[in-house]
Amino acid sequence: MNMVAAGAQDDRSGFATVVITCCNRPAELEQTLTSMLACDLTGIDKFVVIEDSDCAATKDVVARLLADRSHVFLQNTQNLGQIRSVDRAYGEVKTPYVFHCEEDWVFPSSLFLTESRALLDAFPKIHAVMLRAREEWPRKIFDVEEQHLDGVGYFRTDPKSHRRWGSFSFNPGLRRMSDYQAFGPYGDIGPERDISFVHKLKGFSLASLSAGDVRHIGFNPTEKKDENKRKKAKGYLMKSLKHRLQFAWYKWTG
Repeated sequence: MNMVAAGAQDDRSGFATVVITCCNRPAELEQTLTSMLACDLTGIDKFVVIEDSDCAATKDVVARLLADRSHVFLQNTQNLGQIRSVDRAYGEVKTPYVFHCEEDWVFPSSLFLTESRALLDAFPKIHAVMLRAREEWPRKIFDVEEQHLDGVGYFRTDPKSHRRWGSFSFNPGLRRMSDYQAFGPYGDIGPERDISFVHKLKGFSLASLSAGDVRHIGFNPTEKKDENKRKKAKGYLMKSLKHRLQFAWYKWTG
């Protein structure tokens, strides 16, 4: 694994790597990349795109749109799932920050790299800076008072406000590679909700920029199926009870 520390890399060569996960949705990926490339990409070192299916069209989209930019394209020989794909893609990162994204988002104006980095540098316990438009926030975890740092407006979650969410997300945004190196590989932890829970117990929160305007353009039809499968899995009830007890203890003592 590439050991990099925040601030250790010369900004002239880029301080962040864009990592995009994709699974057989080249049309959505094209929209995502096209919108990104219309933004100011100062600070971006390279793109890493990983495809978790045998879809040949994804490679064509990446080759065409990123022809003039440094990039790495990875295609799994067998389906690994999102989490293991993230681990594989992060193995290509040599910058101190990662701009993580899935293949179904559009960026109307900006990646907000400067503002996001300022928040991450100021607050070591902010895991990532979210950019989603406020009206699209899926949960009430950001239903908190707006704060400001040097003119940058943002909302910050209270990790104690929700048992599962509010401490980690694969939604698009900047994050530190050093945090991944401390917790990863994510595939050894479990799904996104479990990764969030592990971060929560360490006191991590999320920030969301007031100016964020990023939009979600695609619903993943496998998400509900995966959720139902998870709930039927052996050991689910015991694991859920364990997390409830751990969270109660964290709220009381943290």
